[in-house]
Amino acid sequence: MAKVHPGADGKDQSGLMGRLGEKSREELLALLEQLVQRQPEIEPLIELLVELPLVPTTQQKKRPGKGRERTIDPSAIQSQVDSAFYHAGEGWDAASRVAADLEQLYDIGKDFAEAGEWANAQVVYATLAEETMTHYEGLHDEGQVSWVLEECAAGLVACLNAQPTLPQNERLGPSAREELLTTLFDLWKFGYKYGGIGEDVAEAMAEHATAQERKSIEAWIREELRPGQDFSSKWHNRHIIDFLATLKQAEHFSDEDVLEEYRKVGLYKEMAEKCLQLGRQNEALAVAQANLTEPMEVTWFAEQLLKSGELWQEQALAFVEVRLGEVKPALQGKPQDFTSAQTIDTYRRWLGEKFLLYGQAKQAVDMELARFQASPDHTTYRSVRSAALATGQPGDLWPDLRPQLIRTLERQGRWGALVSLYLDEKEVSQALAALAEMERTPAAPSYGYRSEGLASHYQAQVAEAAEKSYPDEAIRLYKPVVQRLIDGRGRENYQQATGYLTRIKRLYQKQGQEAEWERYITNLRNSNKSLRALKEELDKRGL
Repeated sequence: MAKVHPGADGKDQSGLMGRLGEKSREELLALLEQLVQRQPEIEPLIELLVELPLVPTTQQKKRPGKGRERTIDPSAIQSQVDSAFYHAGEGWDAASRVAADLEQLYDIGKDFAEAGEWANAQVVYATLAEETMTHYEGLHDEGQVSWVLEECAAGLVACLNAQPTLPQNERLGPSAREELLTTLFDLWKFGYKYGGIGEDVAEAMAEHATAQERKSIEAWIREELRPGQDFSSKWHNRHIIDFLATLKQAEHFSDEDVLEEYRKVGLYKEMAEKCLQLGRQNEALAVAQANLTEPMEVTWFAEQLLKSGELWQEQALAFVEVRLGEVKPALQGKPQDFTSAQTIDTYRRWLGEKFLLYGQAKQAVDMELARFQASPDHTTYRSVRSAALATGQPGDLWPDLRPQLIRTLERQGRWGALVSLYLDEKEVSQALAALAEMERTPAAPSYGYRSEGLASHYQAQVAEAAEKSYPDEAIRLYKPVVQRLIDGRGRENYQQATGYLTRIKRLYQKQGQEAEWERYITNLRNSNKSLRALKEELDKRGL
């Protein structure tokens, strides 16, 4: 039976049910008439509930002869769904309000299913699902409404699964089956577009559809295929072909048939993957060489080919090297072609890692040097260093290379990169010198920082590294960081500033310069008297 839900005040309605049970038939009819007159919008719901199988235990007592009998008017369900969306309004809570009403409608379908009235159950599930999907686009759903749709999908699958177990005169007719399959297909499309449909709809349709129905479903599937080779079309078509393959299993769809379907719609990555799964590496490589050009697809395929064993290592590396050779000419004379530059770096980075992994030390260093020369920074510097210091490399390789890399960074004014790598290598004096150059020649805005923010970022790092050996320099660098944080206003900035002030105080004390500290902190407090939150944070730290 449909659930007895709490009333608007949250109280259980069982007390009301007991009172109604004491009324006579005539009194109940009069009450119902009064209710419809006062709230005419509930009349379709009452018409729907009238058809419910009102038996004590529907699980134990099916209603024979009712499997294909259809007494529910779909418009009654439609009006209830429309009303649920209309009265839910808008806002973040609308989906929860809609879902609560839709769940009650789903429960009606469940009651019919438990009574073996599959035709009525199918009408409720299908109409509820189709009408909900038409309203879904403008709803901010966090899973509440899609959960109801998933339950509808499960209910329709149960209807489909039940058909072979029923007597012939109880089974759904051709028209009802077509409606059921159409709704299941719409729910499958909803699932790959929005998610939330976990039921294996494709498998159920493939298993229980007749030969003629499979032809119709195949036509629906093929209508969904999209032309084009953009990412969205490929992603979409991959799901479509997977459904088609599932459907055609009943017709002994072969591996060759699957490959041909991939080829028809240009899913060459999937085609190559399928060939690899079948152990046909040569064919997979041929497909990749002829069709895969996107760097992520190229490196992905090379990774998969490497998994086939050592025999394919050379071919995998050569495949990426060829793609690298093809794209490099596109960059010549076009220093602002960032797309090609990024593609080249992707190939070089991948090859550098693999050369190092497979003991091809010289090739690894050459590849990382090429990356550094194209984009000198601390990241590519570290990559060269890792390759040059790898096992099997000559002992003098890195000592010879390092000065060359440093000179390149200095010539190009990459002072931030130099600060980072000097800190990484514990060369504090060089980091101080590079930071001094950076402060004299501020760089353009970078990585989301304004130039002064970037300098502040490095000043704090260098100051911390310099505390032990260069305390005066650390104090000097911390002070502008503190001032910028105070100028930035806000409690969080003040908290960070007091953290650095604590370090400054400790450094002054270690050098016996308490008087210098007192003058500094007194001046800082006096110059910022109006900042109440700053004073509070200073007091908390005892500064």
